Amino acid sequence: MSSPSVAVIIPAYNARATLPACLDAINGMSRKPDEILLFSDGSTDETDDIARAAGATVIRNDGKPKGPAHGRNEAAKVAKSDLLLFVDADVVISPTAMELLVADMVANGAKAAFGSYDDKPDSQRVTSLYANLRHHFVHQNSAREATTFWSGLGLVDRKLFLDFGGFDAVMFAHPSIEDIELGTRIIQAGHRIRLVPEALCKHWKDWSLWRVWHTDVVRRAHPWSCLIADGKTLGADLNVTRVEQFKSVVAMTAAILLVLALASGVIGIFTDIALPAGALWLGSVLAFALYIWLNRHFFGFLAKLLSPLRTVIAMAMHWCYHIYAPVTYVLVMVQTRLGIRRAYR
Repeated sequence: MSSPSVAVIIPAYNARATLPACLDAINGMSRKPDEILLFSDGSTDETDDIARAAGATVIRNDGKPKGPAHGRNEAAKVAKSDLLLFVDADVVISPTAMELLVADMVANGAKAAFGSYDDKPDSQRVTSLYANLRHHFVHQNSAREATTFWSGLGLVDRKLFLDFGGFDAVMFAHPSIEDIELGTRIIQAGHRIRLVPEALCKHWKDWSLWRVWHTDVVRRAHPWSCLIADGKTLGADLNVTRVEQFKSVVAMTAAILLVLALASGVIGIFTDIALPAGALWLGSVLAFALYIWLNRHFFGFLAKLLSPLRTVIAMAMHWCYHIYAPVTYVLVMVQTRLGIRRAYR
């Protein structure tokens, strides 16, 4: 049986800083793609010229950017190959990644497969290290039979993708969880999606603290919560498992006890309320200890790769993550129950 043909699709907007390395890696893979298609989403820099010089076919939007979901969909319509490999413009794929994805997908009769970031992100800013290593750890420790999809390095059957209408570019006009939403539709239709953790790529994105928090809340937690509230998901295995929910409860408990302990003296001065400061401090310490224990595998992984100071900062960011993500979910659910939030579409 002949191996299926593969078209690599790259959505890009002013990507001159990372695109050369991305395309060099694609052209250097152990198995060459049959097509390389780049959707230039209103780029005003040298993105188009860089892509053409590397042998890619450029599909261009001359207007305002319409988002990567739209770009991938348009390129998929042009592609002629059996399979579509989505690669982000700030990703450098490993030489064997595509070969591993195709082999696993074919061997298991799946309709899609995706890989993982490696544990050596390009940016050494601590916020970038945390964001990229968290993603790596989740993908390296999740079940191979996935219930979601990832378009940073994701392979999908072209006919199925087109039959499904591709990514929902109306719901997701900006980079968000359009790949996760597509994955839930594929699973609901009875097809299989495979996670192939050996298929690695390096992420070149430089994450500031604000970008991490904004992306986590606005681009991920909020839309994901809206989809759950609107009944558009299967409760897929992202960070909504029972264990992750318990971690969030412990993280918020530690935060509340810490605030009460710090405020106990002030409250006592201005009111007749006497808070047991000692008990609050002890409870806070115990809650933090439990939180660290619950996340011991991830924190241990971070400690092996980062300095002690950077490990502590990353741990603090993870604690914040386990607070703002569920708070976002609760707010969306409350708005939905009160009827003050429209359906996400």
